[in-house]
Amino acid sequence: MAFVKLARVEEIPPGQTKYVCPEGRPVILANYDGGIYALTGICPHRNNPLEGAILWDHLIDCPFHHFQYDVRTGENHFPRNVYPPDLPRLQTQLRPLKVFPVKIEDGWIWADLS
Repeated sequence: MAFVKLARVEEIPPGQTKYVCPEGRPVILANYDGGIYALTGICPHRNNPLEGAILWDHLIDCPFHHFQYDVRTGENHFPRNVYPPDLPRLQTQLRPLKVFPVKIEDGWIWADLS
């Protein structure tokens, strides 16, 4: 899939997120530390949409169960940091969000959703 136009940069102020569904694919955009990040817009914990997710520093917080993901890598931060490693059943809930390559052109945010 080629790059897809998602939103205008000014639609996502610093420290904010925006949920979009280009071509029926949920994507969460985040403006963190001067960069725009695009990630899968569905939380892998219970497959809930990340619409309304809050950005806490570099972490996207799912509005349903407060699972948190690093916008830079997609890796789960919480509850990974509190789950005991010897409980594999819990570890299966910690799948990452996919991070998509982003480019900015003429004030538009584009992401490669392939």
